[in-house]
Amino acid sequence: MRNIEMLLLIVNAILLFVCAFLRLPKRALLQTSGAGISVLCGGIQILIEGYRWQNIPLYGSALIIGLMALQSYRAGKSDQSIQKPSVSKTKTRLKQAMVILLLAVYTGTAAFLPILLPVFAFSEPTGSFPVGTTTLFMEDVTRSEPATDNPADHRKLMVQIWYPAESASEAPNADYIENVPAVLSGLREAMSIPPFLLSQLRYVKTHAYTDAKISSAQERFPLLLFSPGLTGFRNQNTFQVEELASQGYIVVGIDHPYDAAAVIYPDQSTALLKLEGLSGFEDYEAKTRYWVDDTKFVLDHIEAMSSSAQSGILSGKVDMNRIGVFGHSFGGTTAAQMLMKDSRIQAALNMDGVLYGEPIPEHGFDKPYMQMNAAQSIDYEWFGQSLDQAVEASDHDRDHYERFWTESQQRRKKASMGKDSYFVIFNHTNHMSFTDFYLFSPLLPPRGAEPKLVQTYINELSTAFFDKYLKGKQEINMETIVRDRSNVALQKP
Repeated sequence: MRNIEMLLLIVNAILLFVCAFLRLPKRALLQTSGAGISVLCGGIQILIEGYRWQNIPLYGSALIIGLMALQSYRAGKSDQSIQKPSVSKTKTRLKQAMVILLLAVYTGTAAFLPILLPVFAFSEPTGSFPVGTTTLFMEDVTRSEPATDNPADHRKLMVQIWYPAESASEAPNADYIENVPAVLSGLREAMSIPPFLLSQLRYVKTHAYTDAKISSAQERFPLLLFSPGLTGFRNQNTFQVEELASQGYIVVGIDHPYDAAAVIYPDQSTALLKLEGLSGFEDYEAKTRYWVDDTKFVLDHIEAMSSSAQSGILSGKVDMNRIGVFGHSFGGTTAAQMLMKDSRIQAALNMDGVLYGEPIPEHGFDKPYMQMNAAQSIDYEWFGQSLDQAVEASDHDRDHYERFWTESQQRRKKASMGKDSYFVIFNHTNHMSFTDFYLFSPLLPPRGAEPKLVQTYINELSTAFFDKYLKGKQEINMETIVRDRSNVALQKP
């Protein structure tokens, strides 16, 4: 709970019990005053922190206390009416017990709703740099937009950049998600989550400062490109991109239009998610190429911005000789493909992504590669349990999915053959454990995988991997780092 929400809960709980049980000659006046205090505190909370539906029980306390006052006024002298000789002590105590129980249940509900759907806070980045952020619009006029019927539509991308900043005390903290309603609408299509359940995300702030000045502590910084998963959005790994920026990396997150939950352009037009029901390696070939082309285009654009003296915040600040790429799910797929197809990429991190696209060479990758997998994602037993549901929901038979599993494991094994390849398994986790998603509610994470601890390990491994291969810190031993962390294991080929 936020600070004023917590204070409102405490004040209302005290008022409810005092107004229900305190016996005073002017009890109705006390209850009326209590209702007024509750309204005032609720108004302050809404004014400072903002209204959210999870606090309706808290706001409703004023109504309950007001009804108590109304009842007391109607009864006249409330203390005398309660203590009538005709009412036995047993009945009085039973009534009091029932009131206590009802108030306890009500107060508990008022407390748990904001806790179960919190306005959460990200862990503080641990690097030495403050973090700045800004957004950019990019249009690739050489490519058409395959998701629309208009041949004049070009591929339009929104990207967000996180970077090492100067002291940013005067800059505002960035919102977690811009245009929350549109993004939640896309998540409803992808995950069947009613938007109102997560409406509190509009209050979540990050540790990044909007449009802060880029740090002058270094002449240039290494570059990392980030792609989210299908149906995701560029901010979905805020816990990670802010940490990497604080460690001295410029991180560029890419929204892939019509595959992201929602992409909102500067003119307020929106590219909403379009689910296609793809399945298998052949189905994803074209989409893999398009995401790779998106990423290459963004990289070209960033390179041009850095080399220009008049390109704003990145002018002269990107070290184009030190470039990495990472992503989650299909974004991880894209990272692996970029490692093979773009000579500028020197290292890639794939977080739980299937290796769609061009087949992996028999000897693995020629450049440093790390794959993080959730234990559930590579567990055939779990895969087998989900087969019946997958077959029922698609036009494919069981053999189709069995072939997919075999091919995905073969590609994964080939990828592990590279000289500088690392395959890290996170026990007790699942596919969404590599995103911010499990911060949205304590009801969501799988047992045994506390979200912030998992995120800490992801950050430590990500930073170590890119520091070793982009910053040249060859003394870093990835095996030792993995071994020193609980519920994380390095898988050998």
